[in-house]
Amino acid sequence: SSRMAVNGGDAAKPEAAKPREPPFGLKLEPDAKVLFKGKLGEPITIERTITNTTPDRQCYKIKCTANDIFRVRQPLGFIEPKETATIKISFTGKTVPENLKHFFAFYHTKSDKKTDGDKNPRQGVCRQLCLFELTEDKKDEKKVR
Repeated sequence: SSRMAVNGGDAAKPEAAKPREPPFGLKLEPDAKVLFKGKLGEPITIERTITNTTPDRQCYKIKCTANDIFRVRQPLGFIEPKETATIKISFTGKTVPENLKHFFAFYHTKSDKKTDGDKNPRQGVCRQLCLFELTEDKKDEKKVR
């Protein structure tokens, strides 16, 4: 029996915060907006750590609003109790995005080996909006003596 995925069509749309959404139950640090600061045109990478503060193995998944300008290294993984995962998030865009337009959504769900096939963690979620402080190199082209 082929079941139709009811909400398969909205995977591409950025998800606005939904009412009654489960809170993020792990420790996400820093728990702040994602600030990309640096030179436009060079990849800028920041880090987030997720610590499993629960007694259960957790599966996490990180989604972003624009896969063409952001890269998440490890977007999906598993964390044992008391373990910490370090996530690297890179901005590789060539233009300065609007502040607070993009965000990263961190999802997690309790994971035992039986549910690892269900790669859609939705037990808890946290969203972090993006800020950009990018400098362009136009004025540096002429060397000032």
